Amino acid sequence: MDAGARDQGRALVALARLPDRKLREDAIEQAIQEVLAPLGGLPRFISPGAKVLLKPNQTLFRAALSGSTTSPRLVRTLIRLCFRAGAKEVWVAEASGHAQRSRQVMALTGMAQAVKETGAHLIYLDEIAEKVYDFGEDAGDLRYMPAPEIMERADVIINLPKAKTHFIDPISGACKNWVGVIPMGYRLYLQRCGAAYYRGNALYLRRFPPALNLMDGIVAGEGQGPGQNHPFWWGWLLASEDPVALDVTLCRLFGLEWGRLRMAQEAAKLGAGVFDPSRITIAGAAFQDACVHVRPADPSVHRYPCRVIVGEYAPMEATLGHWKTIADAWLENDLWRLFTSRGTPTFLFGRAEDPEFERHVKDGPYIVLGDMAPDKYKYDPRVIYVPGWPVPQSYIQHEMVDGMGFGHLYAPGLRLFEEGASLIAQLRGASGPEVQRRAAAKVAGAAVLAAGIPLALRALFRSDRAGKK
Repeated sequence: MDAGARDQGRALVALARLPDRKLREDAIEQAIQEVLAPLGGLPRFISPGAKVLLKPNQTLFRAALSGSTTSPRLVRTLIRLCFRAGAKEVWVAEASGHAQRSRQVMALTGMAQAVKETGAHLIYLDEIAEKVYDFGEDAGDLRYMPAPEIMERADVIINLPKAKTHFIDPISGACKNWVGVIPMGYRLYLQRCGAAYYRGNALYLRRFPPALNLMDGIVAGEGQGPGQNHPFWWGWLLASEDPVALDVTLCRLFGLEWGRLRMAQEAAKLGAGVFDPSRITIAGAAFQDACVHVRPADPSVHRYPCRVIVGEYAPMEATLGHWKTIADAWLENDLWRLFTSRGTPTFLFGRAEDPEFERHVKDGPYIVLGDMAPDKYKYDPRVIYVPGWPVPQSYIQHEMVDGMGFGHLYAPGLRLFEEGASLIAQLRGASGPEVQRRAAAKVAGAAVLAAGIPLALRALFRSDRAGKK
């Protein structure tokens, strides 16, 4: 890309297709080289001795092949290329969403296993030092905000978002991936007001700009993102120096309404990128070759077998959206049958009124989520009240389910589901062939052990009977 192109108000987005569906690391490397060639190649961004920070999307424990998180194989391959380009250190840094522990999430997705033995280091942003930074006079009330201190120590930051749909913005891409840079406690504070959340994220994107954005569209996600995407093979990588232009391009390739991209719009207002498609040049492959029709996420909160009452101070970016992610997961995994077994549940958000409260509270569990609800509902002894403003998803999940009386079933089931999802990802090669082989050997060993136990018990029983004769 011409060095002055961005100053002239234009952006370049490059496209490259993987040659096949085998996910071989040499094929992924070839695609990375091809997509970065129009931008000048990776060495243009990495000077010898540089400290490189890679920021993948590891928002929750679902694997890359689910269409929800960045591919560990892509990250592993890029790490190798960074060292080849002269990087002194490579850090793979993330803070998972929904108040989950990043260390646990990155183990379950296979990212931790993939990064091991590459020479790179995993950085769990929710475990390291933070510092308060000055985001500029134009930031107003958001001028001074915390951020992981390691962000300013990186010489090069590479953004590695996932190509997937989302129920708030049409897609969750490069701009949305910077939410993971915002410390969780402050992230929740910003989510109280939708406007502050979007502007805050844009300020972080401006203050800690990625030098390069490389989007994983190998197995992309459609439908109920960010957590319940349905995977589909797309087989494309997208790259740009401009995170806004990258998101606009992805949205257009998916056939979605790019004008509704609020994250990208706010970033563009602060000068973090180009929002106008007419000023975005496509390189590497023809735009129409990568076009695909995807199923958008349904933003409605009335698609579940329950009663939902929403009032003031309940934006989708906060408690309501956190709950919706859980509700989508229950729908996807047929868990609503369990949670409606004691009647029709009612969920109340924000400063809302329920004229039929007495009838609803008798129909089934009545759950009030968040501090903004009227006291007459929060403190009624028949109600399950979960405090917070907003309430994090993990807190909603556990406190709400415990209050409904299903905690003894749900917690062990969730752990089993997480471990099962992790093992399946390993068996499907998400972390690379070596981890895949070890996982297969583990499963085979367990199968042999399971088959051998009855034989051993029968032999022991026969021996015991022979000894008694």
